[in-house]
Amino acid sequence: MRIAFITDLHIDTPGQNPMGVDVRQNFLKALAFLPTINPNCLVIGGDLANAVGDHAIYAWIKQELDKLPYPYYLIAGNHDDPAILADVFGRKQHLQDNEFYYALPLEGRPTLFLDTAKGELSPKQWTWLKDYVAALRHNNLLVFMHHPPLPADAIYMDSHYPFRQSDDFLQLMKSSPCHITVVCGHYHAEKVVQRGNLIALLTPSTFVQLKQDTPDMVVDNYCIGIREINLTTHGTNSTVHYL
Repeated sequence: MRIAFITDLHIDTPGQNPMGVDVRQNFLKALAFLPTINPNCLVIGGDLANAVGDHAIYAWIKQELDKLPYPYYLIAGNHDDPAILADVFGRKQHLQDNEFYYALPLEGRPTLFLDTAKGELSPKQWTWLKDYVAALRHNNLLVFMHHPPLPADAIYMDSHYPFRQSDDFLQLMKSSPCHITVVCGHYHAEKVVQRGNLIALLTPSTFVQLKQDTPDMVVDNYCIGIREINLTTHGTNSTVHYL
């Protein structure tokens, strides 16, 4: 199975170009590239909205995604409103106490979609995650979440906008004898971070990419990044494409 993953769209209201970037056109360019990958599905990795969740912004994104000939799945980022997101995309069944999370098998591979919009999981979502990890402990897991689950040697993002439960998350994943692959965004960079049986694939944005070695937020480049994930009988492999 081939999955396309795009993240950190930062779509604003019509005519607004954050940091001088036509984010709507970038998103459309990313969608236009997808036939090159020929995926079985698309996952949107959060921060669909630029500043805060907005009904009209989500409705425009949905209008474009509904044109795709294959299914798509969503998770929320720190700039999103999970409740509005679930409402606009007709997925309220995945909303629990204003958190948008769920589990699905993708080609038989157990897959979890987490909500880290607040930079952490609520006690209820955390219990849900622990129960799934325990129940699926003899399976390799694929996890989609907005925040990287571990620090990634990105000075600005690690210090200002980290996932606040990294130690607990790592300990939970260590309880599984199998491999855990986390696909995420948030840091606006391409990186791979591995600790034990956990590997995190940080994915670049369709907006801007950030420098990783500076204490301030500094743009590295304006390329559009798209991650391709292949689930095969031999395991998982992944490639990032830049436009």
